[in-house]
Amino acid sequence: MFSRISHSYTPTGKGRVLRGAFSSTAHTGTGTGSGGGSGTKSTEAYHAIGVTAAVGGSVAYAVHQLDQREMAHVQDKAATEIRRIHDKAATEMDKAATEMHKAATEIKRIQDKAATDVARIEGERKSEVARVEGERKLSEERLKAEVERYKQDVLLAYTEDYKPYQTAM
Repeated sequence: MFSRISHSYTPTGKGRVLRGAFSSTAHTGTGTGSGGGSGTKSTEAYHAIGVTAAVGGSVAYAVHQLDQREMAHVQDKAATEIRRIHDKAATEMDKAATEMHKAATEIKRIQDKAATDVARIEGERKSEVARVEGERKLSEERLKAEVERYKQDVLLAYTEDYKPYQTAM
């Protein structure tokens, strides 16, 4: 960061003035006088105060300008960082959306496969039930036919027509 510029202050007194200020003994003499020229000394003091105030104002203005530049630099840096973070967040959100889409696609594929497997198994089950039911009916019909034949045999065995029937067989 920028540091404030400090000025060394040299106390005023006989033969001393602020550094950089107008220094002349033409109005004050050598400084060994007993009191003469005190009006000139106060004028010089006011002049020194004015110069000091002008220098202080210039320094304050320069510091203010430096602060403004530094603040603009910090704001630009912050805006750049915010844009970078925003872009990174958008990239991460895009990645997450892509992953979610992949997961949804995989879920749909698994659901479709499961539905196909369930339909296949249901079809196999129905065909197996139909096959077993068909066999049962066939077996039932065979048993009925055999029972009927047995009844017929029993009936013929105790009737007069038994011999011609037996011969026919």
